[in-house]
Amino acid sequence: MRIRRHLWCAVLLLCVLLTGILPVKADTQEYRQQLLRYYCSNQKDARIETCLQRLEEEDPLQGAAWRQILSDWDRLNHAGYSSHRTLKDGLAEDDSLCIVVFGYGLNKNGSMKPELFDRLKIALQAARQYPNAYIALTGGETSGIKGISEAAVMAIWLMNNDIPEERIILENKSLSTTENGKNTYELVARDYPHVKQFAVITSDYHVAFAATMLQTASTYESAILGNREIPVVAGASCATSTPVCNDLSTQAWGISILTGTRWTTAKAETQPGTEPEFEADTWFE
Repeated sequence: MRIRRHLWCAVLLLCVLLTGILPVKADTQEYRQQLLRYYCSNQKDARIETCLQRLEEEDPLQGAAWRQILSDWDRLNHAGYSSHRTLKDGLAEDDSLCIVVFGYGLNKNGSMKPELFDRLKIALQAARQYPNAYIALTGGETSGIKGISEAAVMAIWLMNNDIPEERIILENKSLSTTENGKNTYELVARDYPHVKQFAVITSDYHVAFAATMLQTASTYESAILGNREIPVVAGASCATSTPVCNDLSTQAWGISILTGTRWTTAKAETQPGTEPEFEADTWFE
């Protein structure tokens, strides 16, 4: 008994010593919040670089991820996808290209609304332009009818327009743009290892946000979890009557969800896991 007691004391003493010796992983929440705040206020704010350097010192993985997130965030907001009605030429001609089509809320009877038809027309043109590319369709059950998802009805429409079923990837669980990006990236990265490029198709007012969510999911999970990164390299959109407004605070909110960063928007108070409401009801469809 005495020997056992001495052993326990030694173990406890070692734990205390190690607690004082081993480095404690820094809480980087403050740095990440500052990066979102600074970027939303002024993308050229000198404090962004200072904050990135401090984050890299505290947590190199987070630092590398956030440096890339900010770079891609800026790139995708200036890519001009809202005015592109077709995908650009020069993308991969084989099945290493995946065209991601973002869904839109269905009618209560499970049918598609006109804007989703418009997105699919752009997608069909892109599928014919790149006949070897995969077509990832993303969107869950938004009609209230169990088993009918945005992805499924989009797939039926494309197959009725001569797109082979084997080219189609279904992501039918997501109910928001943020989930669209995360779930689609994870599905493709896991099950389609030869895919190396993403191209995004949605509505003009929505395309910068959608592309940023897909890219952020890819960048963050590849940097932090060691998954494979798949970059967003192109985008196209259908024209709508909704004004194009790349609201950075909304995009920051989505990035915060994907990276586990605490963030509140000035637009609206939200519950965890929900998206802010906007004057245009179609913003997040």
